[in-house]
Amino acid sequence: MSARTPLLTETEDGYLSDSVRHDGPFRPFSSDPGWNEAWWWLGIPALVAILLIAFGTFTPEFYSTRILPEGYGALEVSHFFIPFAGFVIAVRLLFRPFVRRRKLVFAFLCLAALACFYIAGEEHSWGQHFFKWQTPEYWAQINKQQETNLHNTLHHFDKKPRILLEFGVVVGGLIIPALARFRHQIRRNRWSLFLPADAMVPTALGTVIFKISDKLLKTFGIAAPVPRPSEAIEFFLYLFILFYLIIFARRIRELEQDKQSG
Repeated sequence: MSARTPLLTETEDGYLSDSVRHDGPFRPFSSDPGWNEAWWWLGIPALVAILLIAFGTFTPEFYSTRILPEGYGALEVSHFFIPFAGFVIAVRLLFRPFVRRRKLVFAFLCLAALACFYIAGEEHSWGQHFFKWQTPEYWAQINKQQETNLHNTLHHFDKKPRILLEFGVVVGGLIIPALARFRHQIRRNRWSLFLPADAMVPTALGTVIFKISDKLLKTFGIAAPVPRPSEAIEFFLYLFILFYLIIFARRIRELEQDKQSG
């Protein structure tokens, strides 16, 4: 360990993690949500998971007619509005001088904004599910669902990005918070601004639970707790992105306040 990056003790002060600052020590973000805010970071994913399983188990007809349908089902609508909210947050952060002075943070938020915009647009076929236009004949021939989107044409636009996102959710939402419990330096380094907070664990768990049920259904034919669990997986993936950006925005504000007070 370099002498320039000593470990913080419980009584020592330090700087918040900032990609432009090379010296330490660094301290964790105090703006990360705690148990006093569990109503949203724990309550929302837990409530949604319970409701989906309850509807899928006890009222499968309601689930099929109100939760799943393309375009207007509850899950399908959420697949548009959740990433679109993430897009708005990322774009707003791009205009902050603090972000624009940090090339890495700016590039990261550009990527996040583009990803959210792509997801929101693709999930509703760029407005087709809302406005009900007909897919052009030439595009319907290459799109397996005859929709005006990209993700139903090639795996490069659907399966591979989703696998990458699922991997990120498992690593960032479960493995890193677990390791941070034993290695406090994980939350006290120059790059910890980008690491998901502990509050992301419930949403990541929701993703994993429905992913496991989807795999068991497809591999062994074991009945899943909900019809088409892939739709529930997408909900939790997109919710993870939104929660991540909400916490990221809070960390940026804390960095700005820290810089002003310093």
